Amino acid sequence: MEGQFEIRPITAAAMVDLRWTVLRPGFPRESAIFAGDDAIGTLHFGAFMDKSLVGVASLFDSPMPNAPSSHVPKQLRGMATLPEVRGSGAGRALLAACVRSAMETGCDLLWCNARAGAVAFYRKHGWKTCSEEFDIPTVGPHFQMWRPLSDHSGAGQRAV
Repeated sequence: MEGQFEIRPITAAAMVDLRWTVLRPGFPRESAIFAGDDAIGTLHFGAFMDKSLVGVASLFDSPMPNAPSSHVPKQLRGMATLPEVRGSGAGRALLAACVRSAMETGCDLLWCNARAGAVAFYRKHGWKTCSEEFDIPTVGPHFQMWRPLSDHSGAGQRAV
């Protein structure tokens, strides 16, 4: 339990509707189903408040572009919280659960493509920007970000 939120593993199917509602409004529901959602090694987490799913996040086994090959990375994808719980700690609780889980699996570097509007949130939680702004068609402006989970995870990375 992270404050008022219960964070627990969930299935890919359990997270699609929230991911779709928050991250892909106006697009077909299938656009919220990501390649690799059902892959071995992919982990999905839900934030629950009063038994209702209010946030989701996923960890994928995915190499980080331009990262040294000596790392064991995971990519954070599809992190979303319902607008009515933003600022209440659901995102922080999800992110903390993802970091703990990644470390338990031997991961030493987390990375993501953060929407421009979420960069400040990630920075507040120890993430660094390592790219210029880029556009993901139909989704909008993003920055690549990363967070080391060990002392040697920063090698070769450039903070922007």
